[in-house]
Amino acid sequence: MARKCRRICKVEDSKSKKIVVQSKDGIKTKTKEKIRDDLGSGRIINTENTNKGNANNEILDIKALERSVLKSIIGQDLQVRQIITAIYRAIYFKSMKCNVLVIGNSGTGKTETIKQIARVLNIPYTIEDATKYTQEGYYGADVDEMIYNLLENAKFDVKKAEKGIIIIDEIDKKVGHEEHDVSGIEVLKSLLKIIEGTTMKIQLPTKTWDDDKMIDFDTKNIIIIFLGAFSGLEKIRDKRLNTNPLGFTADNAESKEKLKSRFLKQDLVKYGMPEEFVGRIDTIVEMNKLTKEDLSLILRKSRLSIFRRYQRELRKMGIVLSYDGKLFERIAEESISLDTGARELSNTVNYIFEKIMYDIFANPQKYKQCILDLDIVHDNTKYKLS
Repeated sequence: MARKCRRICKVEDSKSKKIVVQSKDGIKTKTKEKIRDDLGSGRIINTENTNKGNANNEILDIKALERSVLKSIIGQDLQVRQIITAIYRAIYFKSMKCNVLVIGNSGTGKTETIKQIARVLNIPYTIEDATKYTQEGYYGADVDEMIYNLLENAKFDVKKAEKGIIIIDEIDKKVGHEEHDVSGIEVLKSLLKIIEGTTMKIQLPTKTWDDDKMIDFDTKNIIIIFLGAFSGLEKIRDKRLNTNPLGFTADNAESKEKLKSRFLKQDLVKYGMPEEFVGRIDTIVEMNKLTKEDLSLILRKSRLSIFRRYQRELRKMGIVLSYDGKLFERIAEESISLDTGARELSNTVNYIFEKIMYDIFANPQKYKQCILDLDIVHDNTKYKLS
């Protein structure tokens, strides 16, 4: 079946962002880009290329990036460090491909961690749902679309996109299908061309239909990050550990326990992932399952806390929000009971403020204080405006 046509859109001229300076040593091209996090803070990244071909790229100190990300991501300190280290390795060691697999349940912060890192470092990224892709030549999207989407998010700056991040979510949903299933394992195999690093022909958008507008796109420096819940994978790991593998005895139980804290590639192969695919994954990160205390801290301290956003918006309207600190624990308990991690926090908080915001919008500038009762988690009429 014929592949879908690309949509036509205007290509932005990235050259307009460059400043050319004449000096005694020759012509230097400087590019300055200001990046900002969600709260509006930013720093300058300078990339300076001389006519001799030397390059000096300044990026945020790794510890500063870690501190910034941990202001948003709670309960995943080690995992954030693992992911950041893998990304910095890819940035500094061009000869080393970076293909990361992040395993974790819904609501543990897999996607948000990568987004925060990419935003702070000003790296273009695209988030792809693995379930919509099929083998090339069949109905549905193929892996070339991922590169196109990355280019689009980089405003068609090819050089910048070639150092971008492709986040492929729900990769575990492609496992367990029969061999030659165009929507399953064959998709994983077709991903090998961007995982390994190759040069691909990609069609750029033009003002008119022009099938010959093609570019060479080098994928060797793209950072690929796979995400998935991999339900049941822990059972495969436990079975491996209980068979007393070669080298484990009663005397080295400590080594066995240490190994139990991480998944191995052989676990992924037994789960159903193609061996040639698993062999190209460089780093495996397992996200923690968030506890009630973690969820409470997200509400209290995370820059992404939806509760804090409501609090800030009400403050702008001149309304002080009053509540018992135990309210956060009540909200966290609600999310824990549904086993959806941090995702359920926004649903619960939005429910809490639903009637409050209606009353405030219906009577603007009337109220100065809003008092929340602990029972508002289950009955959103339990509040008082004055």
